[in-house]
Amino acid sequence: MINLDFINKFFEIEPTEILQTLKAVINFQSGYIYYSNPERLEYSFGKKDGRITIKENLKIKNTVFGEIVITGERFSDEEKHIFKTCSVIIANMLKDKEIAEIMKLQTKALQDGYLEIKKAEDAKSKFISHISHELRTPLNSILGFSELVELAGTLNKKQKDYLNDIKISGLHLLEMINEILDMSKIEAGAMSLNLKEFEIEQVIDETINIIKPLLKQKLTKNIENYTIKADYQKIQQILFNLLSNAIKFTPDDGEITISAKMTDMAIISVKDTGIGIARNNHEKIFKKFEQVNSNTQNSTGLGLSITKELVKLHNGSISLNSRIGEGAEFTVALPLSL
Repeated sequence: MINLDFINKFFEIEPTEILQTLKAVINFQSGYIYYSNPERLEYSFGKKDGRITIKENLKIKNTVFGEIVITGERFSDEEKHIFKTCSVIIANMLKDKEIAEIMKLQTKALQDGYLEIKKAEDAKSKFISHISHELRTPLNSILGFSELVELAGTLNKKQKDYLNDIKISGLHLLEMINEILDMSKIEAGAMSLNLKEFEIEQVIDETINIIKPLLKQKLTKNIENYTIKADYQKIQQILFNLLSNAIKFTPDDGEITISAKMTDMAIISVKDTGIGIARNNHEKIFKKFEQVNSNTQNSTGLGLSITKELVKLHNGSISLNSRIGEGAEFTVALPLSL
């Protein structure tokens, strides 16, 4: 009776050692393992002597992928039975090796692909950053000179209207450029905070002054003033994005309310009487390039996504309360100090 403990050895060897291990149990002269697709000799042992040959198919779930052949002087019934059993073990072992090699190739392909994508993303970020800076410089000049012309005070009504159109278009364009640049920084992990203490009323008033040329609705302030330690420019950008979003989706005869209060957090909210947002779109609007309304001709679809990222950067949260036809209220909660 042959000791079957040798079977355990098959789970500890390399495929190239299969036939040598089998030789320790069955006395054969030569052995061969063929793969049928494509047809080729994969492993061999000894020199074929043309004597008695026995063979078994290598198969997984009734699918034959190869054949194992041994030759020798003679083979007992017990050896033939052992050989049949071993062929099943060997088939699984070879298929596992093949799968492992495929996975290695796929992993390498994914790694190579990731590196190529990373290079492309880096190139894209550099390009966007460069172009954005190049566009912002002349645009800031346009807006600055528009302010100077307005302050001159010698314009007639038509000229003032034209100048206001220039300012509004410039602000829209500057907003879009800033959004694209900020998103590229966020994706590259290059966005950082410049913390300082300031009063919440100050940053709200400055943001309102910046956005005033776009504002046609009635604006109401409900401000409880307090001091916060945060990134002034990024808080201003959060407010600008929320206010400009409210302006876009609120009729000219509507109303926008900006509120601020202090609990254990800094709570800032922007509420409007606009068209509202369906509940099933509440999460969607915070995703990149997502727009749920056709009234977005001056939008990149990045504003709320960037706003959410800037809030997260401050370890805060943003929420939305809205229904179709009932306006929308965005509420930001920020730590009083970082």
